[in-house]
Amino acid sequence: MKLIEVFNILNSTDKTLIAVILFIVAISIEISPVKVNPLSWIGHKISNIFMGDIRDKITVLGTEVSNIKSEFMEKTAMDSRYRILRFDDEILHDIKHTKEHFDSILIDINVYEAFCDRNPEFKNNVAKSSIKHIKDIYQECKEDKKFL
Repeated sequence: MKLIEVFNILNSTDKTLIAVILFIVAISIEISPVKVNPLSWIGHKISNIFMGDIRDKITVLGTEVSNIKSEFMEKTAMDSRYRILRFDDEILHDIKHTKEHFDSILIDINVYEAFCDRNPEFKNNVAKSSIKHIKDIYQECKEDKKFL
């Protein structure tokens, strides 16, 4: 059958029938090795029309949540550092503490050091000597049973 005969048959046939046949052919087309599925392509385009803005907003929202989490973690580390420095200052002024208070500040030290390990750009030089001093005094109090 020649191409001109195919065009003549298509022109003489009902247009609805041609649309149905083309739709069935489009669903069943698969080109190897690259698989082409026109129906999934059409579905993807329709999805982009309806969901495009929502996807963009979700991406922006995810970035904002990540930024908020980073800021929260830094604020938590800063709060821990403040408590560490204050506790060390109290020790230097001969203020006695309970074991529970030492345990609490050791938790702050763990939080602070973990944050510093995960964020090497964070300035840590401020608290290093205070942390060492607190740990030394803790060991001394533990050995000599000098807690309040």
